[in-house]
Amino acid sequence: MPSWIVELNYFANKLLLFSLMFLLSGCALTANKNSIHLTENLALVLTAPPSEKVGKVESHLVEIANKGKSHRFIAQVEYRNNEIAMAAVSPAGVPLFDFRWFDKKETEVNQYVPLPFAGIGFIIADMQLCHWPVSMIEASLLGANVSVSQHDNLSQNRIIWQRIILDNNQVIIKIEKFDDGYELENIIRGYRIRLTNLDKES
Repeated sequence: MPSWIVELNYFANKLLLFSLMFLLSGCALTANKNSIHLTENLALVLTAPPSEKVGKVESHLVEIANKGKSHRFIAQVEYRNNEIAMAAVSPAGVPLFDFRWFDKKETEVNQYVPLPFAGIGFIIADMQLCHWPVSMIEASLLGANVSVSQHDNLSQNRIIWQRIILDNNQVIIKIEKFDDGYELENIIRGYRIRLTNLDKES
């Protein structure tokens, strides 16, 4: 067999091995139990609360608009070391769900009624996208061409800051911070969430 064919086979095998390793490493990243796919090609790795959040308890009125339907519930959230705990009730006081999310082990979930409007993972992801610092979000996003920008002190509509997540220069998620809470729009998945603070301090 000519030597150039032997060399060609050698490099073809090397390329195949490299490709398999690349695919497997990609699967390992996206299969992370703490990752949530924001789009088909973009995921967020959920992370422990930043130090400034640990020890805080917050209450929100959560309003979700999705496919022409709206849903509301009241949520109390407690941030702990490597843990987030949430309990949610309807505006009439009916328990809906509660969970404890852990950075190092499986989430504990109690669901008392069906939740057609959102999964627990997306609720946690959206909370982190609103509350975590931009630097933490940038480090937690998995995607080839993803970027995060934040613009502060916008005068229009009482916006304190606006945060934009782009994938391949396409706006995927837009978040706006107001005096009384946050509004998040997931443009690809077609839903909008409004978090209104029920506490005196935001």
